[in-house]
Amino acid sequence: ARPRASRARRPASSTRRPRAMRVSASPELEPRDVAPWTAPGYRGARVSALDERAQTACVLAVWAAILLGTYECCEVVGPATRALAPELAAWSARSWPLIGLTYIAAGAAHFAVHDGFTSMMPHKGAWGFWNLPGSASFHVNWTGVAEILGGFGVVLGSLPFGLTPDFCESWLTPASAAGVFLLTIVVTPANTYMWTHNSPGPLPPNADESMQVLPWQGHLARAALQIFLLTMLHGLIVR
Repeated sequence: ARPRASRARRPASSTRRPRAMRVSASPELEPRDVAPWTAPGYRGARVSALDERAQTACVLAVWAAILLGTYECCEVVGPATRALAPELAAWSARSWPLIGLTYIAAGAAHFAVHDGFTSMMPHKGAWGFWNLPGSASFHVNWTGVAEILGGFGVVLGSLPFGLTPDFCESWLTPASAAGVFLLTIVVTPANTYMWTHNSPGPLPPNADESMQVLPWQGHLARAALQIFLLTMLHGLIVR
């Protein structure tokens, strides 16, 4: 009888071990932690196939180019446009409500296509130095809320036909524009990650294979759009 009792206890102890492993691992594990684009050279990504030092150099060079382009547009191109083409500058001011609506729509998209935006968040260890605390979902959520609130502030402070309340024009609009300006800089690593690792980003439900990777022209257009938005927001801040 004793050997039978000992054999009956062994299966019970062996069945408990896998359950303990699953429980301890599941709170920390997210699907994107094993996403295929975290692998070097995913879908022909050239930057992620480089060694970490070269990746760091590429990423920092892109960020420096965006900051330099934004500075030149804000401090050189913007003043020159107002001096040489005042009608163009006036048209630019009339488009400020559209800038606010753009950010509202972008913030709403963070929740409508949440998984697509989480795929843009750099994984820990990306480029050899990235280690941002918090989950990808958390950062997608708070940036989405911030874009919606900042977009509303920009819209309220730039309504046409004199509809803007005085208190909005005096402090809410510059504050909102400054917040969205900083937010646009903060989300730059996510845009860069799409380029370096070919992460898919937000896609329509019926996206085919050709839409899984954004071509280099698309990344260049995104960088130019970011500089344009930063320049427009700067105009709202200093107006």
